Amino acid sequence: MCNGMLIWILKLCCIHQAFIGARGGNEEFELHPQDGWFNNLIHPDWGAIDGQLLRKSPVAYSDGVYMPSGQDRPNPFEISRAGHKGPPGLGSLRNRTAFLVFFGQQVVEEILDAQTPGCPREFFNIPVKSSVTPQFDPENKGNVEMPVFRSRYDQRTGLSPNNPRQQLNEITPYIDGTLMYGPGKAWTDAIRELSETHKGRLKALDPSVPVKDSFPALNDLRLPFANPPPPREHNLKPVKRFWMIGNPRGNENPFLLAFGILWFRYHNHVADEISKQYPALNDEQVFNLARKKVIATHQNIVLYEWLPMWLQVNSTMVSSQVVPPYSGYNPNIHPGIAQEFQSAAFRFGHTLVTPGTWIRKANDPTCTFEKLNIEMGGGSSGQAHALRLCNAFWNPQEFLDGKKASIDNLLSGLAVTLAEREDHIVVPDLREHLFGPLEFSRRDLIAINIQRARDHGLPDYNSVREAYGLERRKSWEDINTYNISEKDPQYNDTENMYPNGMYMSGPIANLKKLYGNTSAPDNLDLFSGGLLETTPDGLGELFRTIIRDQFTRIRDGDRFWFENEKNGLFNTSEIDEIRNISIRDVVLLVTNIKSEHFNKNPFIFQQGDPCPQPQQLRADTNDTLNNSPDGVAVIEQCTGVKHYDYFSGSEYSFALSYLALALCIPGTIGIMILMAKHKQRRMAEQRQKEAPKRNVEPDVYIASEWMGPQEGERNVKVKFDIDRKKIHVTDRGRRPLRMIDLRYVNKKIHFRVCEPSNFISVRVPDEIDLVLRFATGEFLTEFIRKLEEFLRTLKLERDRQDWTEPLIMKNATTKAMRKQTLDKFIRVACLQAFKTDTDIKDISNMDGTTANSIFKIQLTRTEFAEALGLTPTSMFVRNMFLMVDKDKNGLVSFHEFMQMFNIVAKGNAGDKAEMFFNMFDLKRRGCLSRDQFSKMIKSMLDLSNTGLDDDDFKVLVDSLYQKAGLQPSKDITIGEFKKIFASGEYEHTLEQATLQLAGAKAQWQGKGRAVEQSFRCRRKTFIDSFGESAATDGGAPRQQRPKSHLRGEVVKKSRPPPTGFWKHWNSFTKYVENYRRQIFWVSLYILITIGIFAERAFYYSIMHFGLRRLAGYGVSVTRGAASGMMWTFSCLLLTMSRNTITFLRETFLHRFIPFDSFHAFHKLIAYMALIFTVMHVFGHGINLYHISTWASGDLNCVFREYFRATDKFASFHYWAWTTITGLTGIALTLIVIVMYVFATPYARRNLFSAFWTTHLLYIGLYGFMLMHGWGRLVQAPLTQNFLYGPLFVYVVDKLISISRKKVEIAVQKAELLPSDVLGLTFKRPSNFDYKSGQWVRIACLELGTSEYHPFTLTSAPHEEHLSLHIRAVGPWTMNMRKTYDANNRDDKPFPKLYLDGPFGEGHQDWYRYKVSVLVGGGIGVTPFASILKDIVFKSRTSTVRFPCEKVYFLWVTRTQKQFEWLTDIIREVENNDPNNLVNVHIFITQFQQKFDLRTTMLYICERHFQKVCGKSLFTGLEATTHFGRPEFEEFFKSIHYEHPKVQQVGVFSCGPPPMTLNVEHACAAMNKYTDFPSYIHHFENF
Repeated sequence: MCNGMLIWILKLCCIHQAFIGARGGNEEFELHPQDGWFNNLIHPDWGAIDGQLLRKSPVAYSDGVYMPSGQDRPNPFEISRAGHKGPPGLGSLRNRTAFLVFFGQQVVEEILDAQTPGCPREFFNIPVKSSVTPQFDPENKGNVEMPVFRSRYDQRTGLSPNNPRQQLNEITPYIDGTLMYGPGKAWTDAIRELSETHKGRLKALDPSVPVKDSFPALNDLRLPFANPPPPREHNLKPVKRFWMIGNPRGNENPFLLAFGILWFRYHNHVADEISKQYPALNDEQVFNLARKKVIATHQNIVLYEWLPMWLQVNSTMVSSQVVPPYSGYNPNIHPGIAQEFQSAAFRFGHTLVTPGTWIRKANDPTCTFEKLNIEMGGGSSGQAHALRLCNAFWNPQEFLDGKKASIDNLLSGLAVTLAEREDHIVVPDLREHLFGPLEFSRRDLIAINIQRARDHGLPDYNSVREAYGLERRKSWEDINTYNISEKDPQYNDTENMYPNGMYMSGPIANLKKLYGNTSAPDNLDLFSGGLLETTPDGLGELFRTIIRDQFTRIRDGDRFWFENEKNGLFNTSEIDEIRNISIRDVVLLVTNIKSEHFNKNPFIFQQGDPCPQPQQLRADTNDTLNNSPDGVAVIEQCTGVKHYDYFSGSEYSFALSYLALALCIPGTIGIMILMAKHKQRRMAEQRQKEAPKRNVEPDVYIASEWMGPQEGERNVKVKFDIDRKKIHVTDRGRRPLRMIDLRYVNKKIHFRVCEPSNFISVRVPDEIDLVLRFATGEFLTEFIRKLEEFLRTLKLERDRQDWTEPLIMKNATTKAMRKQTLDKFIRVACLQAFKTDTDIKDISNMDGTTANSIFKIQLTRTEFAEALGLTPTSMFVRNMFLMVDKDKNGLVSFHEFMQMFNIVAKGNAGDKAEMFFNMFDLKRRGCLSRDQFSKMIKSMLDLSNTGLDDDDFKVLVDSLYQKAGLQPSKDITIGEFKKIFASGEYEHTLEQATLQLAGAKAQWQGKGRAVEQSFRCRRKTFIDSFGESAATDGGAPRQQRPKSHLRGEVVKKSRPPPTGFWKHWNSFTKYVENYRRQIFWVSLYILITIGIFAERAFYYSIMHFGLRRLAGYGVSVTRGAASGMMWTFSCLLLTMSRNTITFLRETFLHRFIPFDSFHAFHKLIAYMALIFTVMHVFGHGINLYHISTWASGDLNCVFREYFRATDKFASFHYWAWTTITGLTGIALTLIVIVMYVFATPYARRNLFSAFWTTHLLYIGLYGFMLMHGWGRLVQAPLTQNFLYGPLFVYVVDKLISISRKKVEIAVQKAELLPSDVLGLTFKRPSNFDYKSGQWVRIACLELGTSEYHPFTLTSAPHEEHLSLHIRAVGPWTMNMRKTYDANNRDDKPFPKLYLDGPFGEGHQDWYRYKVSVLVGGGIGVTPFASILKDIVFKSRTSTVRFPCEKVYFLWVTRTQKQFEWLTDIIREVENNDPNNLVNVHIFITQFQQKFDLRTTMLYICERHFQKVCGKSLFTGLEATTHFGRPEFEEFFKSIHYEHPKVQQVGVFSCGPPPMTLNVEHACAAMNKYTDFPSYIHHFENF
């Protein structure tokens, strides 16, 4: 009901347009609706454009739904050859003319257009058989197919057997002027003059030219005319070359175009007549009146003049009435085109088509036929007497070149050229040389006809006959029984075409055999069967019935038919006038052809008509006109088939584009590395500039030492020590790097100098070359002068040579080269010390030269120190070296080294103590004075850079003397020395001690049970000391705070971790328990992401299968990846909203959402986005390859928002480099490459500013993502749908940051601390609330207001000011340290800061766990400084309660002097922690492992000092001090034993990645135990 009402409303609104009538000049009338809608008011859609083709015969799809029929029938090419090939040049037996044939083609264009392929394209190709159609496979590939696309259809059909596929007619079936005025109103307006000067006219090339000489205007507007490539040239041409007419396919050939021009002129002629008769009418009124009359004239000619001649002409050249008389409009008659009419019956004309036409000079009484100059293709030219059809396809204007006589001559020629015979034969111009696409320039129209009927699901020939009420043919011979001998006795069958006079006996026999010699033609294709019924009179019974039915329905179902007086278009007299207008009248009215020189009826050549054709045109022959000696052929030859690869021309752009993008990855990486190297050089140069070029100290020179090709250069100071005969090399901070001892050198010393580079190499025998570069030549000259003077003083020979810098580097003996030799030295020493059968075999396998070279190696003091991991200037090294160097030659030989090493490796505690004693008893007195003993202790303290005040040192020495039972002033003998260090509790410790030699550990592994047991014992020694309290030892300890008895040794047996499956199961369950929130949200996010990907992939695989069919399933992947990219990149904005995350983590939501994992989640999403990006980019490489292999026209249907001119190739470079989608895609790819490369750990570590700058490209990333979809090639833009929410949150979050981070904050205090640390104290904003462990971003106004860097606050929430501790490791932090150096300020105030934050992180949740372990390494202790201060405050405030009961702080530092400010904080904690909440452990990593000999001696001293003083010898704190790196697993075990009821332990670590990774591994190992608590790890790296 509603639909009906809507239709009537539309009717009232749309169809009643008033126009001024022709009769009185003021009458209204209704014109044909150009889209066909509401022609039938009862059924408004009947006859409308895109109406379904009607079916009278049953559906015969092979699957009953949409699959083509006839799959068991022969190949169409075979049918074409067997049934439709024959001798050329057989003229019409009824003198039908080419004028009739090509007029029929324009009738087709008027009522029917079902040629558009379906969208998406569906291939229904025909395999080429070389034996049948060798011309289509000239290279004999054997796999060639002629392309055929299935027809466009109603997408609402083809879904079930009850709703089979139905094809569409894209124009109206009415004879309503579509041919003249175009398929729509817009087209009509485009071809009109729209001028009051030339009222009502169609646009002419020159409006001032008389109508009879006029031609349509050129297609400057580029109306979408059909524009296939002309097969003769085999290239694309612009559509604007055509003339603008109404028929979109009117430029197919010159003959069809001639009729288009004919109707163009006729309209303008009628318009001029109306304008003259009614001068008051405007342009629109005149046009519509003319249009009305032209359409009526065309209706009359088609139905009552052309159709009878087309259907039936007897031997007397008389046609009978073919349609019943008009009885008026009938709204119950459907005018739609029938499938049988479109796919077969109306294609009958193909058998009448001539291979060309004669061109007769109009009005020439001598009947002259023109000799034509023709283009042969390939640039050649020639002449012919007739215009060849096959070479004129889509070159219509080549003959009709705008000369006024051209159309007159062509129409005159068409009227005298006889059509081909009414039979089964089709000329080669259609059967072999029909135009086609570039990839297949020539096709077989007959094969296409047969294939088209199968495509449309038409049944066989007999089934269609039955559907139209005709009898089925019971045998093949019954198809055609016409006997030409009987019916046409005047015909003389001289060529024996028709044996026994049977008109179709030959082709029927051929097809019967081809179809399997069946008794009846029950499987015969409709087109071939219908065509076999043809007789000389015309169409056979079936086709005649179908066509008569179709035209009768078109006429009777058209409300606007000119004979329908009820439509108000014409009165009776006007109808009679129209009936009297013939096609001849139209031709004579609009051309210069005179009446006496034109046929009485141009559709048929009758006796008495002027100028018969010279001869019947014969295709593919070399006939000359009447055997003329000029050699000019009657008709030219057709050009052959040509193939084309649409990807040609795209090969280089495709390869180079993707190669360039691929190279952008290593290129960007290379740029990143170069930038890092450049930054390092710049920093080195800056340090060099900052350092004085000339040291004020005498005999000290500043230079850069070249270490080797890989190691590069380092800034050093070189000092000549004349008194000790040594050259010392130190860093700028005077830390010893190496020492060259010249006391025992007796060989020549070589200088190799390159003055242009200020480069010098000093070679001393048995030493690594000293290769130096100086800032200037002056410094180099001064150094050489001093060096020669120094060597002269030592009476050493020297030799100077001038070399180039590369030669010096090539021949230099570097540390790396020497290290390879020393590694062998150490390895052999270890093998000798721990001899096993395997070791003996290893040594014996060594060749004699190698063994001899090793045994001859002698270590310098520097190499000896490096082997011990110490500096060569330390007293410990000096004394040990002097002790080992038995022959006093300044070098340690292999034999001397082995004597010492055997004692260390295999000696007992007494042997080792004695060796240590002898190191300081250099004069072999057998005793050490108190002063010597004190020097020994100080030499060991030097190893830790530890200094004690005199009182503490005296206490330590007194305690050691007391241990030996000596008076303070007595000498210590070897026995007493052993009593201190090698007896009692320390005997076992010292016995297991050895020397940790560089490169030696690997040699000890697996060297037998004894060695492995030795290592286990040493490890146990270390574990025993882990956390032992001094209070448990004898004596009177001074510690007042009770210690936690943390031990790595197993104090009570725990259940060992299970093995096999249960081991992994426990680990898995603990992991799930600890990270259940992260697992849930990550799993949920991944599932959502997969769902988004799958939805789009499914849609483009099933629902939008057109694009998938065009580009393969790769398009499904790329579209899914595109949605994945939109989703993931949008979600990244949420993880970048730091303020929002910080706010939400303080709400109840933190119990459900792991906000502290936002950084890890950010990286996870970024990785997923990268994966989708890679999929998208690679997928588009495949997609663009496929797309680039298609013609532009075929792509238009898939890419609805895309237009590409038909003469332009859609090449790869077009898609990639000229479309907004392509350009933004390339830009996005480059941005992603740059962002991800500079987001690598290497870049963040070495180029933080570049990382931050490139990450700002995210603005361009999101901008280009939005623009990427604006091209709307595949779908409407979707990015914004994903982006709305996250972008809103991010913008609000960003505005919050902007609102506060531009407030200038004054710095109140700046301190330069050790280890290049800058301490800043600045004003706390009034509204700045934070928690301990949180971080901020700061910018220094003097260094740049937009460059922010993140740092953790070291101040506590209760403090009035904020503080940061910043270590100078990069350009910005180095500049910060320099900027806030009071020495550089000249009493100027410190620069102000911008502050953004605070932002939350996991460390601030330390108080949520009953037991928390804080692990800080290096500058990573900063968050724990704030936490420790907060703990002190909360411990002193009784009102503050929090769940945490115990905090263990593990400080891992190379030396306690690196961060003395933290020592002060720890001391404050110890003094203000009455509840013993915090337990501190300090690990000094500059020492070697606990079982190292020198470390063991220090450990013994440390234990003595702790017993006496109650504090550490090294830190001055009560906290336990450990040597070496922590064993986290053992520590976590002891946590369990200390707190057996705790279910969860919070572990918080911050420091370098290796340290946090070790903590993570330890937590994972502990979580494998079933009876241990869960260790939940939170970490941050720097």
